[in-house]
Amino acid sequence: MTKLIKQLLIALTFIGFSITTSKALVLDVYTIDGVDTQAKRAQMVEGFNSFKENAVNGGAKWIDFTLNVKIRGDGYREQFTFAVIYENASDMMETHEIFAANQQWFDPFEFDAESARNAIFETPPGVDVDYQPAQLGQTLWYSFINVTDLLNFLNRAPQIAGVLEEAGMKGQFGILNCTLCPASLGDTTHMMFLTNESATAMGEDLDALGIDEAIWFYRNVRPFAEQIDVGMNSVIAN
Repeated sequence: MTKLIKQLLIALTFIGFSITTSKALVLDVYTIDGVDTQAKRAQMVEGFNSFKENAVNGGAKWIDFTLNVKIRGDGYREQFTFAVIYENASDMMETHEIFAANQQWFDPFEFDAESARNAIFETPPGVDVDYQPAQLGQTLWYSFINVTDLLNFLNRAPQIAGVLEEAGMKGQFGILNCTLCPASLGDTTHMMFLTNESATAMGEDLDALGIDEAIWFYRNVRPFAEQIDVGMNSVIAN
């Protein structure tokens, strides 16, 4: 945890600059709403497994691909997310070309295209992240934020790691900048996240936060960043 936190937060000084030429770790997210029956959920898992097998055999260049269900927040149990991790943007776009040439891979999915949203997040340029593929049950707390005062936010951001560690939290914390955010995410500029190996471990980390940490965040983060949305997802297929 300590290594990842330091890598992400030290590099935050570069967040405000263009990353189009950087080889940042890329998170390509596809969110589907309205998965509100057991039959739809089962079909989503089946479609994921079929698509992943075809894509891997067809040369997809991701380093991780997971299916997640929202377990807390708006759309609880009815919002599913496909999270694709690439080593860089070049691999993402090359894989996109493979998908475009093999539209039949998407046939197992049955959902309204209007219910789907896509967003792309990246690590700050120059960060060397030792990414480990997500496991079943891994739980992610996230907060989409709009950084309204970048310089002051960057001054405080490196301190977040120490605050969480002193509170006894064991999960991995990080901040990603939004490269492509849809209108549905409003003024989102960044995503803060905390990931744990299970929902139980996530609960233990959340219990570790007390009034002192809450006061610190309201004094040092809230004045420079507005929360857009918050939720919690869990990996159900990988």
